[in-house]
Amino acid sequence: MPVDEDIGSRPGGDAPSNPGRRTFLKGVAIAAGTASIAAASPATRKREDPAVEELAAEHARDSALLINLTQCVGCGKCAQACKVDNGLEWREDQPVKGPDAALASSNWTVVHSEGSVGGDGEPRFVRQQCMHCLEPACVSACFVKALEKTESGAVVYDGNRCVGCRYCQMACPFSVPTFEWEETFGRISKCDFCFERTSLGKPTVCAEVCPRGALTFGRRDEMIAEAHRRIGAMPETYVPHVYGETEVGGTSVLYISDVDFELLGFRTSLPETPLPEYTWQITRLIPPVATGIFATLLALYIRRRRAILDAEDAAMAAEADAEVTS
Repeated sequence: MPVDEDIGSRPGGDAPSNPGRRTFLKGVAIAAGTASIAAASPATRKREDPAVEELAAEHARDSALLINLTQCVGCGKCAQACKVDNGLEWREDQPVKGPDAALASSNWTVVHSEGSVGGDGEPRFVRQQCMHCLEPACVSACFVKALEKTESGAVVYDGNRCVGCRYCQMACPFSVPTFEWEETFGRISKCDFCFERTSLGKPTVCAEVCPRGALTFGRRDEMIAEAHRRIGAMPETYVPHVYGETEVGGTSVLYISDVDFELLGFRTSLPETPLPEYTWQITRLIPPVATGIFATLLALYIRRRRAILDAEDAAMAAEADAEVTS
């Protein structure tokens, strides 16, 4: 399997600042992000519509991960570090690596083995976690705001607000959120992008522990530029596409690979348009529809209860008449 050079992990992002400075930096970021993205090799980038370009520029300074699948050896150290750092349970029925590895209530990230899909006899390994979309469908689907897109780029979850509707699971185009089915009051489980670390510009724990440099942390515009640099330097090796650059408007987790992404189990038919533009048309109807259903069920319950009480009164009256007659 071809292996690219190890460029390590590079911290990115800024510490929290005052609103005025943040507004100024946001304007600078959009201008700088546009220039940085435009500088990427046009031979390795598919043409994007203006809305996607604008979204990418707006989130150019977001924290991001570049995952080089040619360098992943499937050791699973990233998934193990994630468990330790987040206090997740170790379960035999939820392995973190191998062919049966899958995202679960105790697995916020896994390394899935895909076998020798490249045709060279070498196995391929795919690290999976929340993609942290620039315009998250899960956030738009959550009507109680239990999911939030932060300024640093991470999509975080607040279990205290969650009502367990699991609309986020249905909305996610990458099938990331999982649910604690074994718990009475289950919660959603997903990667939080090491929010407390990345919001301060520190790399994720998975990027820190990767022994092969397959995970590179930095600003999103830098990671996109680096991805295209690698593809341009070794066009005979890499697929000419950065997965996550434009899918559903773009994500903060990006991939490059020497094997077609579809063969690795990635969804390759996703639109460039952010899904919230579609999901909002449906999810905005959920509260009024739910209210209508509840009101209907309540009316039916009252009607049925009244009928039962009337029947009981009639029976008691009949018994009273029978006693008087006798």
